[in-house]
Amino acid sequence: MRKLLVIEEEGAQRQLHLSILTKEGYETIVTSSISSALELARQQIPDLILCGLDLTGSDNHILLQHLQHKQDLLAVPVVLLTDTSNLERWRESVALGADDFLVTPFSDKELVNTIARRLRKQDALTKRYNTLMRHTAERLNRLARYDSLTDLPNYQLLRQRLMQAMQRAAAGKQRVALLSLSLDRLRQVNNTLGYPAGDTLLRATARRLTGILPRSTAVARLTGNQFAIVVPAPQDQDTIEAIAEDIFDSLSRSFSLPGQEVFVTTSIGIAIFPDDTDDLSTLLRQADAALDWAKMQKSNSYRFYRPDMPVVSGDELQLETWLRYALERQEFEVYYQPKYSLHTNRIEGAEALIRWYHPEQGYISPARFVPLAEETGLIVPIGDWVLRTVCAQVADWLHSGQRPISVAINLSSVQLNQSNLCQILDNILQETCLPPKYLELEVTETALMQDVETALSLLHRLKALGVRLAIDDFGTGYASLGYLRQLPIDILKIDTCFVRGIDQDFKNQVIVKRIIEMAHDLDLKVVAEGVEVLVEMELLKDYCCDLIQGYWVGSPMSATELAKKF
Repeated sequence: MRKLLVIEEEGAQRQLHLSILTKEGYETIVTSSISSALELARQQIPDLILCGLDLTGSDNHILLQHLQHKQDLLAVPVVLLTDTSNLERWRESVALGADDFLVTPFSDKELVNTIARRLRKQDALTKRYNTLMRHTAERLNRLARYDSLTDLPNYQLLRQRLMQAMQRAAAGKQRVALLSLSLDRLRQVNNTLGYPAGDTLLRATARRLTGILPRSTAVARLTGNQFAIVVPAPQDQDTIEAIAEDIFDSLSRSFSLPGQEVFVTTSIGIAIFPDDTDDLSTLLRQADAALDWAKMQKSNSYRFYRPDMPVVSGDELQLETWLRYALERQEFEVYYQPKYSLHTNRIEGAEALIRWYHPEQGYISPARFVPLAEETGLIVPIGDWVLRTVCAQVADWLHSGQRPISVAINLSSVQLNQSNLCQILDNILQETCLPPKYLELEVTETALMQDVETALSLLHRLKALGVRLAIDDFGTGYASLGYLRQLPIDILKIDTCFVRGIDQDFKNQVIVKRIIEMAHDLDLKVVAEGVEVLVEMELLKDYCCDLIQGYWVGSPMSATELAKKF
């Protein structure tokens, strides 16, 4: 039964309307005041609001203004009863969120038809939203298990298949071989021919591996240049060695890449269940340790794990020590990746990205130190430093007469759990004299879903400070989509996995287009990440995307370099 909130003064007219609506099968909630209407709307979440308190319009406007600030009520259609045909008044009501009007006097049929028509439109929007969510869920289910570049199983699916193979082997008193494989020249290919060439090499490698290996094996791509192969029930060590040699033979043949023919070498580390261990995680580490040993040998070498191979090196401990000193030694710096407006055709914002230059090691990848910072809690003081640095920089741009732009900062799940985050941010904004509207805070769907209620409360408090909020990597955390209407957000950032190669992927085109339409229906801006080529930009412009970010616009750069592009 559809639920309607009816806001009218007591009297014969209201009774008549209620009688008509009840006869049509609607459940009605009735009130005669704005304050109680807002409370009832929050509690009941009606399917439609019918308001006829003040036929001249002023009370209607008060209601609409309040509804604009209630995230969970924004999508509820509002039909106003009015005795005026003043077009200006109607325009004002539409601007405030009114969806339809009934001008008195109106017939019973007009009342019923107007409500039915508006609910049909709302149902159509909901259906489109649900269809998008279903398609997104299907896409994400695959992305969660398969590598989007090579279409091979990813690390998570590898663990599942390795565990299954180990369980079957244990039951049959057999072995399982795990091969960890590395392409030794991928970095050189990326640096000399570009990342698209490197991607072509990885895809070709995946095809060759699946083409030569027995059907019983499982091939996965882990990260970067690393693959893994699960060989169930090998007869003996000779069988495993023969597979390794077949891999070398296949991958030693030349690869035709855009602009050049290249040759690569390969290193393989091998660990055996249960000979080396009966623990899955340990087996993975042992194969990696053997791989590290193989890399120190001649090209195209494989090594079996031995107990004297160090499974855990001191690298992470050393990195943590450097990380603890980096902040006080001022080794961090902030780079800014520009955001380009597809409406104004100019840079309208940027994302702040931390960089770490170690005096002896050079630049250390965020992929290495950020997870460690989160694990050790060092992300909290580092995050505070980034907030203060960025706010001071944006304020300096404003005060020096630069064209104002907003800058986005990522908040990690650890920072979201800081009890004093809002107070710290408020203090920084006041100290730097930065108007809050020029600061965006980005949170990932995954971080939000760790504790939804706490995250919602924090986001509302951050929003109250006047900053703008964005959902980062949108589309990679399906569980949070049901909460989208409740979130006090301003911006959706579409994840790179949906944008990359969109011109060649019809499904991604549909998903991206629907996400943009849905976001605009909810009055949200959309930023597309990972735009690297012109055709991707042109498609996104056709889809009415608001902003784009990626190497087509510009790579991360210093504050000085970014200021030159305003």
